[in-house]
Amino acid sequence: MANAFAASAEASLGAFQFPEMYNFPPFFTRQPNEATWREQRRQWCELILAYYKHSRLYSMSLAEAVTEPPFTNRQIHRSLRVDVLRELVDELVKQGNAVWTGAKNTKDSCLIFWRKPEVWATMIHQWANERGMLNTVLTLFELTNGDDTVGQEFRYLDPVTLRRALDVLQSQGKAQLFVGTSDEDMGVKFFT
Repeated sequence: MANAFAASAEASLGAFQFPEMYNFPPFFTRQPNEATWREQRRQWCELILAYYKHSRLYSMSLAEAVTEPPFTNRQIHRSLRVDVLRELVDELVKQGNAVWTGAKNTKDSCLIFWRKPEVWATMIHQWANERGMLNTVLTLFELTNGDDTVGQEFRYLDPVTLRRALDVLQSQGKAQLFVGTSDEDMGVKFFT
């Protein structure tokens, strides 16, 4: 996974602009003062969401993530410790921007929602409505990889994030999910 993380990140890293704080060595060390830590945590959470959005990353293995940007800054020879990253992800979970995915109580991997499932749900439903796709069954593969989704922000959306967005729509009565033989074969029908 580290290679996939690095390759995906490097593919789009050229345009990512790190904040000035990223080159400040103490930024990579958890600050003992609670008010300073609160601000540092806020800045890290913003950076994680911006970086993951820019790089279109969705999942994180904490042990692997700390070896790559944005958690390692090779120019200043600094890396965030795994326990500090775990605290940051806990904060993202509180904000609704992440969920733990590893075995119970291990907190070693997570999904990052740089856009919350509720927001994805709104975007997807709006697209379906504008495209005249209401009352039409689409596979999840068509929804994220089909010709009709070229140029849409949800194109190639992570399957777990997509499923969470569709669960939101289903709970609102705006979609119905149909079971397939795999996640890609699953279908969805949108309603007004």
